[in-house]
Amino acid sequence: MVELHVHLDGAIRPETILHFGRKRGVPLPGSTVDDLLKHVSYKTPTSLTQFLEKFNHYMPAIAGDREAVRRIAYELVETKAKEGVIYVEVRYSPHLLANCRVDPIPWGQTE
Repeated sequence: MVELHVHLDGAIRPETILHFGRKRGVPLPGSTVDDLLKHVSYKTPTSLTQFLEKFNHYMPAIAGDREAVRRIAYELVETKAKEGVIYVEVRYSPHLLANCRVDPIPWGQTE
C-alpha cells in the first residue's frame, strides 16, 4: 500500500501532544487523550477554516521543539509501517513546526 498525501502536522498522536504539552508547560484543552480529542478532532466534515482552527489548540506543544518534530516524524513512519504502507509522501508546514526559538543547523554540521 502507498500513501501519497499525508500531513505530518495533522497526524500527531494525541499522547505525543500531551507529553510535549506537559514537558514544555504548554496548556492544552484536555489532560487525557479523550479530553484532548474532543477539542482537536471532528466527527463530521467541516470547512477548511474550522478544521485548521484545531491546530491552534495543539501546535504550541510541538512547534519549535526539534525533539518533538523528530518524534512526530518517527511516529508517523512507525504507524504507517504497522498499517502496511511501504511508501509514504509526507507533507509538512515549516511555518507551523518552527518558530523563532529554533536555531538553524549550520551547513555540514551533524546533530
